[in-house]
Amino acid sequence: MTTSDGPNPTEFYGARYSPERQRLKDQVFAEVYDDYFGQSSWVSTADYDRFIGWLEVTTSSRVLDIACGAGQPALRLVSRTGCSVVGIDSSKEAIASAIALAKQRGLSSKALFECADAGKQLAFDDCSLDAVVCIDALSHLADYPSVFAEWARILKPQGRVVFTDQVLTGSISNHEVAARSPHGHFLLVLDGYDAKELEKAGFEIVRHVDITSTFAAIAARHCAARTRHADALRSAEGDEDFEVQNRYRRTAETLAKEKRLSHFAFLARKR
Repeated sequence: MTTSDGPNPTEFYGARYSPERQRLKDQVFAEVYDDYFGQSSWVSTADYDRFIGWLEVTTSSRVLDIACGAGQPALRLVSRTGCSVVGIDSSKEAIASAIALAKQRGLSSKALFECADAGKQLAFDDCSLDAVVCIDALSHLADYPSVFAEWARILKPQGRVVFTDQVLTGSISNHEVAARSPHGHFLLVLDGYDAKELEKAGFEIVRHVDITSTFAAIAARHCAARTRHADALRSAEGDEDFEVQNRYRRTAETLAKEKRLSHFAFLARKR
């Protein structure tokens, strides 16, 4: 199931990474996540750190972070493991923020950030990377088989990939789909599709973990935080987008609590 309606994603993410909006976002998101470090996904800090362990990277490892946003998860990975990371994102504003943050933290030699389309061929040689990370971004890419094949191409043998995805595990109405996907292309797949396509691309699945309860809890905390900061958010976002954002998170919470849309984390290894 695919949807592409909603606001222009380039304009949405450009505004999202503006300095003024970033300060407000940090204030609100600090109430959403325990030990908030700058993430903007449906993944807890504890799970980010768990995924870092799954990668089993070392100081000599080279990792690709797909849809890296403003770079905080990639920099956390570098700080905790000493590995090298290349982060890519389609938003030039996000990449500019990531580059500035890496420089501020003295990590520019270990963390590089580039503007790129993760749904197309990636600018890496065959078998040149040790790991790939893609947190809550796969559903925004149009062609899972091509994406998985590209990950297999750039990874070394036994290279690891960690990603999260939202999959259909119940019935969803067209109104719920529209509310859940207001920011451009969004693809929902059936439970089991990821595993099937990973195996076709040459991966073996090492872990497949249900993190839907965390998804639901984070969505609920988003709703509560947005209520507390309603005036500031409405002023920054405008009346229409404020309501779109609220509806987006309320719908996510409902679908996750009712297990109609589930959230899974995958660890796969290139055969």
